[in-house]
Amino acid sequence: MAKQDHPTLEFVVERGRLSPADPYVAEVLDTYRNGDKLTVTLNQKRSLPLLKKYWVVLRDVVENAKTPWESANEASDALKLALGVTDISKTIKGQWFIRPGSISFASMDEGEFRPFFEKAMAALSEVTGIDPDALRKRYDHIPEHSSPAESPTGDGSGALVATNSDRSAAENSPATADEAGSQDMGESESEPASVDPDWLKTFAKAIIGAIGEDEVVVVNQSKGLFVEGLSDEVRAKAKSITNYARACCRNEIELDDCRATIAGVVGCEEKDLAA
Repeated sequence: MAKQDHPTLEFVVERGRLSPADPYVAEVLDTYRNGDKLTVTLNQKRSLPLLKKYWVVLRDVVENAKTPWESANEASDALKLALGVTDISKTIKGQWFIRPGSISFASMDEGEFRPFFEKAMAALSEVTGIDPDALRKRYDHIPEHSSPAESPTGDGSGALVATNSDRSAAENSPATADEAGSQDMGESESEPASVDPDWLKTFAKAIIGAIGEDEVVVVNQSKGLFVEGLSDEVRAKAKSITNYARACCRNEIELDDCRATIAGVVGCEEKDLAA
């Protein structure tokens, strides 16, 4: 393998120095001579749970506190404008205008998103009049880091003013393996059916195509696609794909990020999941 063909290499910061994150990275570094100068672009991987926490907080605040916004999306756009996360574009008549920018994984790494998150929480405190410490403590139970295998599920608890009892069951109960086709996913006493090796990719395409305003569509699509004979690993990946898609329906993940994440779960390129 040529040096330029190496995949992205991960390092750990230790006392101001970069150390290989795993033996493979160390092996790659050994292919260079002592004294060689390397150009490195630093990029810290984004925390999916932190993005999820951002949307959980916005939904909860908009639903249960007095704000000028009707939805979490409106709140997010207002916060981005206030904090300088903007794009400049032109109308059809050539007039310049400013619009909210993107906070997607492609637009911000962890080093950029975390300060934005902290400033957004401070701005929310100013708008709502909620004490900053109280706002932070309320969501301390929501993790900000997780392993790649964890799915973006769960929600905030309690209420800022009053509990919203009208949330759908789908929003409060993340899809589980049993929900996503419990009949089809059960262990069979007979000879397992032959499973198409490309089934997971086909499944992912269909689930991505079902993403929309109603996450129940994703759940129903998932239930309808499961077949007998799936290994535990494939079933777990399918469950994860379903939950990422549901999070996208709830605006916890942007669609581009969702596609990229699902491609990672499947183990393929994003283009392979195009309709």
